[in-house]
Amino acid sequence: MKINIFSKFLNYLYMYLLIFLFGVICKANEKTIIMGTSADFPPFEYLQKSEIVGIDVEIAKEIAREQNSELKIKDMSFNSVLTEVINGSVDMGISGITKTEERAKKVDFSDNYFTASQKAMVKNNSDIKSVKDIKDKKIGVQLGTTGDYYCTDKKLGNMVRYDKYTDAVSALSNEIIDVLVLDGFTADQIAKKNKDFYVIPENITEESYCIAVQKGRKDLLESINKVISEMKQNGKLNQIVESYMSSSTSDSSGEFDSKFTSKEYFEYISKGLIVTLKITFFATIIGIALGVLAASLRIISNSNKKLKILGVLVNFYTTVIRGTPVIVQLFIIYYIALSGISKNPIIAAVVTLGINSGAYVCEHIRAGIQSISKGQFEAGKSLSLSEKTLMSKIIIPQAIKNTLPSLAGEAISLLKETAVVGFIGVMDLSLAGKKITSVTFDPVFPLFTVASIYLVLVVSLTFILNKIERKIKNASN
Repeated sequence: MKINIFSKFLNYLYMYLLIFLFGVICKANEKTIIMGTSADFPPFEYLQKSEIVGIDVEIAKEIAREQNSELKIKDMSFNSVLTEVINGSVDMGISGITKTEERAKKVDFSDNYFTASQKAMVKNNSDIKSVKDIKDKKIGVQLGTTGDYYCTDKKLGNMVRYDKYTDAVSALSNEIIDVLVLDGFTADQIAKKNKDFYVIPENITEESYCIAVQKGRKDLLESINKVISEMKQNGKLNQIVESYMSSSTSDSSGEFDSKFTSKEYFEYISKGLIVTLKITFFATIIGIALGVLAASLRIISNSNKKLKILGVLVNFYTTVIRGTPVIVQLFIIYYIALSGISKNPIIAAVVTLGINSGAYVCEHIRAGIQSISKGQFEAGKSLSLSEKTLMSKIIIPQAIKNTLPSLAGEAISLLKETAVVGFIGVMDLSLAGKKITSVTFDPVFPLFTVASIYLVLVVSLTFILNKIERKIKNASN
């Protein structure tokens, strides 16, 4: 009876996984054009009431209209935008990107659509009064930006690089760095909102923003250049720029209400929570199924020379997965293994965490199997049971019962490990907190909220798993 219940449970899990993957694949087949951006760069791209808006978004909408496609915006760190363009995960990178010789070797660039400058921002009480004074100071920059390349090339000082420029602003506010080099207009807007900052009027360097596309996509590049040219000629581009430059929206940067009860705040957090729970659920299914299969194959291969190679492969799998960081595995699967199959980062997240969890589940189950007395194996063989029947009907159910505490611990670890999926642009709970911080410049409430939710989830999951464990033990007594 218990075995039948366990088998039905696994069948239901497999069914839900197939439904999820089918839905994602169907959605991916819709005619869309994907824009990759880092939505923390007002007025070009920023969050306004949980929606990404800005000058670059308006240009992307015109391109999507020209392509007769639906525009989808994929938010990520700026340093990941060109990587996503190179591997085809997004169709175009629009995020205040400057064309350089090095970048042009990897991607194709459109005609420029905006000319900007880099400036230095300091605290009002700073002794830095001109660009010359920043030499040998602790300089903050956003990773992969023009400011980063320029300051590094000129060896201006001790460089501190941040994924988000908003993290750099917080560092400057707390005097962790002496000066911040960033886009001039963005710096001016920050200084208008926060009187503690001062922007040195002198330009450090000038740059032109272009749109990046994957090498070889000439049709898309021609279409983008056509849109940019038409928008320049009919004055629409100037209208959009002037609208965002002069509007009060740019000054507020589309901020969430800084109060803890903000509606938009909780909407963003709740969306991230749902994504986190989905990834955890389906990754757990893969982890359990893969772990049970791998453990069974490894045990069977020890007694069957014909299957010895399977044992070697399982051992290789568990060694590699347990010996490498999950974030590296995520990058390999998303940017390499699945790059030609699916552009959906959620699938990559589920597959990666499922494979990673499977390696640990395998070792837990294997330990559970080895804890079972050899007499049961011998009894099964004396009854002429096949190795498949012996493992699935007698050994595995007992092994799972014996390893429930360690399996519960693995489930909890998997839930917390979902925090890494934000590195490939999945808006999970952790990234939602960071995004709110990037808009409000207040890390306290968002990050404490995220930490509290994770704590509640872990405590709740621990309670449920402990209850299940007690019921199973009571039923077996």
